[in-house]
Amino acid sequence: MSEAKARVLQPGEGEMIRVVTDTVRVLADGAATGGRLFIFEETCQPGHGPPPHRHGIDDEYFFVLEGEFTFMINGTRVVAPTGAFVAAPKGSQHTFTNSGTITGRLLIVTTPPGLESPFRETAALHEPTPEHLAAAFAKFAVRFEGPPLSAVQ
Repeated sequence: MSEAKARVLQPGEGEMIRVVTDTVRVLADGAATGGRLFIFEETCQPGHGPPPHRHGIDDEYFFVLEGEFTFMINGTRVVAPTGAFVAAPKGSQHTFTNSGTITGRLLIVTTPPGLESPFRETAALHEPTPEHLAAAFAKFAVRFEGPPLSAVQ
């Protein structure tokens, strides 16, 4: 493990990655944290979010900075308003959708890092297909398992 680097980002600074319909602002990736974690801010439009999926390598932690999100973890649905915290341990099936009426923001931490790689890979594609997304995320042991929560009744 390498050494973590001191880092300061002002509001709006940092690498911006477009992941399908969401924007990921990289606050500190694995290189910056000495291989300890990946921390990012995700901006999500109402009705948007990832399909249900499982992480085979990392735990994922969510803090709602702004808006209201609905999470589903291992079949349990919970509404998470601004200020709520949600943990999705490695292997758990989880997803979220912005269930509010405004653009939402999440602070997300994964440990160990690595999730930044498929984000960067898919952002480099002009219009990634579901097959491209599945292949890129599979390299980091993330498996998609169904339609996004917003499409589930």
